[in-house]
Amino acid sequence: MSATEQARILYVINHADWFWSHRLPLALGARDAGYQVMVAMPGGASDKRLREMGFIGFDLPEASGVLGVIKTIFALRNLIAAQGPEIVHAITLKYAFIAGLAVRLAGRWDVRAVHTVAGLGYLFSGEGFKPKVLRALIGPFLKLALGGKNMRVIFQNPDDLNLFVRRGFVKLERTALIRGSGVDTSVFTPREGAEEAPPIVLMPTRLVRDKGIAVFVEAAALLKAEGVDARFQIAGGVSRSNPLALTEAEMHDLCADGTVEWLGRVEDMPGLLSLATLVAYPSYYREGVPKVLLEATAMGKAIVTTDHPGCREAVADGVNGLLFPVRDAWACAQAILALLDDPFRRAAMGRAGRARAEAEFEAKLIVAQTLKVYEFK
Repeated sequence: MSATEQARILYVINHADWFWSHRLPLALGARDAGYQVMVAMPGGASDKRLREMGFIGFDLPEASGVLGVIKTIFALRNLIAAQGPEIVHAITLKYAFIAGLAVRLAGRWDVRAVHTVAGLGYLFSGEGFKPKVLRALIGPFLKLALGGKNMRVIFQNPDDLNLFVRRGFVKLERTALIRGSGVDTSVFTPREGAEEAPPIVLMPTRLVRDKGIAVFVEAAALLKAEGVDARFQIAGGVSRSNPLALTEAEMHDLCADGTVEWLGRVEDMPGLLSLATLVAYPSYYREGVPKVLLEATAMGKAIVTTDHPGCREAVADGVNGLLFPVRDAWACAQAILALLDDPFRRAAMGRAGRARAEAEFEAKLIVAQTLKVYEFK
């Protein structure tokens, strides 16, 4: 590469929405650091916003089902061979698997491959026969995809990192721990006097079963039965790409008695969070670090969530929220009640959370940590 050429980085993303909501700051940071940024995702070639940002977009097939995954591996292999990026950075475990195999099949041993495992998702949190069989079948290929001296794997919480090292999927010296995708603290910032009366307990989430939606509904019912005067809301649109996703009909059934309001997908998250008295997130999904918790933290909201990988990275028990055991609706309800009944403690937790967001989770800090990973030889 001559002195006038830019190093090229290819981001491999599962969905356009995920890129714009979670990974735009990273791509902008790479661009501003001097990289030529390419983005491969379904619909990437026709996304005008990529060109407006100075990025180059490429299409990938939808990686649904075994055939879709195979098609995506070979499409990405061909793209890597044709474009010759110096760095390939894949986001999510599924696309780390795809990109790791694609780099090997392309025969480009000079490419530095970086994978961000943003939680372990359905493959490692799903119960029953199917996910167990998938784990057994995919394990050897996952080790191949994530192995190699030219690869680094970024984990968002130590539980996931330790599990992958213990199972031999990746060597410890080829890992990095970067907690989450960050939050823009200039956008998600506390707003004085915005909270509603009666108080609102908000669960912002993707509509996936293991996010603990049924636990939240049960906790709300328990509190309503005790005469607690509060509104309970779920904000999130229907997800069609996750085997654990709830359908629209199932959501209407869960909320049929009016105990919980389902708001659907909400675009203005800072506005929505500003009205909430506190945020509840009873997830038992294998999270990385949930972005909604970072957003709530930056907004200065006290949080009730599970003592579970990813969730406890964002919330320190007794500092900026309360942790409770997974799948325990009664414990969830008691934690919510404790904070509803104590506005001074709630406010102190909100201030502590805001301080943590600025010191630990600000997007610029996360971008800088990620760019540092790219420097390995």
